[in-house]
Amino acid sequence: MEAADHAKLAELRAENRVLAAQLERLENELKDIKQVVTQNANMVATKAEEPAKSSPELPLGIEFGGAIELEATSTETFAGADSSDLALAKVEAYIDTQPHQYISTHVQFVREDGSENINLDEATVTLGNTEEHPFYAMTGRWAVPFGGFDTAMNTDPLSKSLGEAKEDALLLGFTKDGFTLEGYGYNGDTQEAGEDDNIDQFGLAASYGGEMDNTEISFGLGYISNIADSDNLTDNVTGATALNDYVNGWEVHGAVAHGAFAIYGGYMAVAEAFGPGELAFNGQGAKPVAWNAETAYTTEISGREVTMAVTVQGTEEALALSLPETRYGSAVTVEVQSNAAVTAEYLHEEDYGTGDGGTGNDSSTATLKLAVEF
Repeated sequence: MEAADHAKLAELRAENRVLAAQLERLENELKDIKQVVTQNANMVATKAEEPAKSSPELPLGIEFGGAIELEATSTETFAGADSSDLALAKVEAYIDTQPHQYISTHVQFVREDGSENINLDEATVTLGNTEEHPFYAMTGRWAVPFGGFDTAMNTDPLSKSLGEAKEDALLLGFTKDGFTLEGYGYNGDTQEAGEDDNIDQFGLAASYGGEMDNTEISFGLGYISNIADSDNLTDNVTGATALNDYVNGWEVHGAVAHGAFAIYGGYMAVAEAFGPGELAFNGQGAKPVAWNAETAYTTEISGREVTMAVTVQGTEEALALSLPETRYGSAVTVEVQSNAAVTAEYLHEEDYGTGDGGTGNDSSTATLKLAVEF
């Protein structure tokens, strides 16, 4: 190889070394650039997420809704009197708000048949967010959780007529994985004789709701220290503000739904008898009981959802509450639009026997109702 060739080769090698050094420097600079870009991108993503995480404030959520129900009825009473009526059975409106993710409110107004007044039915404030934490608190006025009254009928079950109690109360609750435990206290309309007017009535409730093998189940039980505070009992107990003793009550209820079929049931009882001068049955202190069993089937006919239901219900020692001893009934509800339905219901009731102070007669009521929700 000539000297010129050696010189040329040496020059090329030197240039290659320079190029290799430059390439290595460029690769290192590119890595630094990539690292800076990645860091900046992560910082931008973190900043974008920070407002949602750091601020608990939510926009003020307001929801309005309600329902209007019109009923046509035909009734034959225990006394054999026939009557019919066309009435605006119920107008209901509510306002729900959520000014904060841990605060929600509910206000509901109702005007029912037989009353010309619009009444404040419920007003509550709930503190907590059960999607985030299992504990919550609620205060205000509402029907305390004593009893379960799910039904596909038009008329409420007899257990609701016995035990529903709307009170100004404070409730503490815990819910997790379908299980719910609640305790509440209030100062009821009834009082013990000689005692001060204090917050000394209370109740406990436990329930579970979930799904197993495509079957939805729910059940619950409740205890109330003074069932005389139920709306119906307070209206009918003599000397409600001077009871000999508070009268405990307890209840169990449940529902099972599988496919098109559903079953509902409930049992409610007064744990001990009232005094004969407070609420009587057959000359002695009454110890009322109410129960209900119902089955329902939902299908589609001509593109409309149709629900058919049958029920059997009964009471014991509830004559003074104007409740029947036995009730049988059936109902068919047809959804005519997404927010409108027509229900046809027939109820047959049997009064207590003459030996218990009743008439021993039967009564019947046929109802046709149009309900529109908004």
